[in-house]
Amino acid sequence: MNGQEKFFLLLLLSTLNQVKPDCRPVQEGQETALTCTVNTAALACPSTTILDWTVADTGVVALCSSNSCDGHLSYNFSTTINNSGSTLTITNVSRTDPFNMETKWSCRPCRDKIGEVTACDKLEVYYKPQSPRCTVRENTAVPGDVESVTVSCSTTKVYPEAKCSFKRKTNQGGTFLTINKSPTYSHTPTTGTPAYYNSECSVDVSVAELGEGTHSFSAFIYPDVTDGIILVDETAASTTVTLTVPEASYTCSTNMIQGYLIGKSARCTCSLTSDGYPKGQAQWYRGSQTVPGVSGGVLNVTFDSSNPEQRYTCKGVSIIGESLWLSLTVIFAFFEENVVTVDSPSPTIDLCGETNYTNNHIPITCRVPKDKIYPPPLFSVSQDGLTFDLPREGHDDTMFHQTQFYPSPDAGGVYQATCRVKNKITGTTQERETPITYRKPPPQPPKIIFRGETYQGVNALNRITLAAGYTGDMTCRVEGGYPKAHTTQLTCGLLNATGEENVATLKFQDDQLNEDMSGTECRCTSQHVSGCYDTRETSLIIDVTPNDKNGGTESIVLGFTLVVVILLVIIIILVVLVLRFRKQLRNGDREPAGLSLGRVLRNLRHIRQSEA
Repeated sequence: MNGQEKFFLLLLLSTLNQVKPDCRPVQEGQETALTCTVNTAALACPSTTILDWTVADTGVVALCSSNSCDGHLSYNFSTTINNSGSTLTITNVSRTDPFNMETKWSCRPCRDKIGEVTACDKLEVYYKPQSPRCTVRENTAVPGDVESVTVSCSTTKVYPEAKCSFKRKTNQGGTFLTINKSPTYSHTPTTGTPAYYNSECSVDVSVAELGEGTHSFSAFIYPDVTDGIILVDETAASTTVTLTVPEASYTCSTNMIQGYLIGKSARCTCSLTSDGYPKGQAQWYRGSQTVPGVSGGVLNVTFDSSNPEQRYTCKGVSIIGESLWLSLTVIFAFFEENVVTVDSPSPTIDLCGETNYTNNHIPITCRVPKDKIYPPPLFSVSQDGLTFDLPREGHDDTMFHQTQFYPSPDAGGVYQATCRVKNKITGTTQERETPITYRKPPPQPPKIIFRGETYQGVNALNRITLAAGYTGDMTCRVEGGYPKAHTTQLTCGLLNATGEENVATLKFQDDQLNEDMSGTECRCTSQHVSGCYDTRETSLIIDVTPNDKNGGTESIVLGFTLVVVILLVIIIILVVLVLRFRKQLRNGDREPAGLSLGRVLRNLRHIRQSEA
């Protein structure tokens, strides 16, 4: 190559404007245009042909001068040229006529002197899928138990082989989402020229991935060319798949009141009310974990005092999810028989006055073991077994529910301290009683009963005068208290009497009462089992006067008789005088002689003196 030729070549290369070829896929039988970008105005070719179009494996298909082009196969091509390059229009893209156009297309400025410009690396020719259709198949291991869904699409004619993109949406109004799984393909070429394909594609989707709801499917089945998916319309599957989670509920073997299971144990069964699709099972959960050891949905629960409220949930569960759970809070309500106890520090309480709080107020404890009743009970108590106070809650220690009460009876006696325990859920009650003996001393000192008079306590006014030789009974009696006072003793000097219970009687006989006993203190004392009979003594002082040989009794009788006789005489005289006075009045004499009041009185005085 001489210097002139080198200069010419450099000049041609400087005129080329290499641009990346842009040729879109073309549907078979349709028209397309290819562009070769060259600054033709700058070309200085040695011949009049400044550009030609070539096809790989075929050769030149068009020649262009500076202002026109001629096509070698003019019925398939038309070519134009201008300062910026040349455009080749293929009026009928074909894979057979006049040749297979799926090949490289290029132009050569100044023919082949300075190389070529690629208009299309490979012209992609396609045939849209004919009669595409998509179907859905549910894959079941056993009837009613779907495991996965297969979405398949097919076409009887497509070129080149088809590609597929699958989508799904859940429920009406949902958005289609791409199924990000690689499809499985099957392609069968047709006979004849040119060849086409029967293409099938499918994808499997597990029901776990789909979840609950009604699922719709669609696909793009398109020729495998650049951006082939935008060349076709979406094809919807003819069927939908509806997946449902199972529903479950539970029943328990025992009655339930206010949310409490009656008893200390129960068998609760979680079972399906709806199988779901795919079919699920009923399961018990505690928290987020399944309950171990449960078979057939049967949960055996027992009372646990350390955990009296046990919470479980019953769920319908399948591979696609779980139903809304039903909560079961296992709280037992029970009251075992013969479990109440009533305890007292002592079976006997001494009522020794209001100020003696310790003795009078001894607590009675009513208790029931915590593992024998639930929920915690209500207590009501009675000190007599008849009248109960209002129910109240007790207090707890580590082992018992319990309460304390302090009976305070008004009088001594044997009382039945009674405790009533009630289960506030079942209403079941139990009573337990314990006898408490309240010993109360008599409220007053002993009484000395003598000659119709009663003397009580130690008092200087308790005094009596007797004639020596008096005979009769003196009694000491203690009234009230529980139980009765005991060992009552009455003493008068050297004389004494003792009663085993609340009465002692001292008998004065013969000459036991004499002048030597004058000023003697008779004392009555008694004891009570409570040990707090503080007023247990009464005293009476006896004064003894002397008496004649006939005895004081005869003198008293004689004096009494004399007084009676005098009174009778006076009455007789008054009667006689009254009668005489009335007689004189009838005779008209207002003041009979010798019948003045003074005279009457003088006569009475004279009579008394004469009798003396």
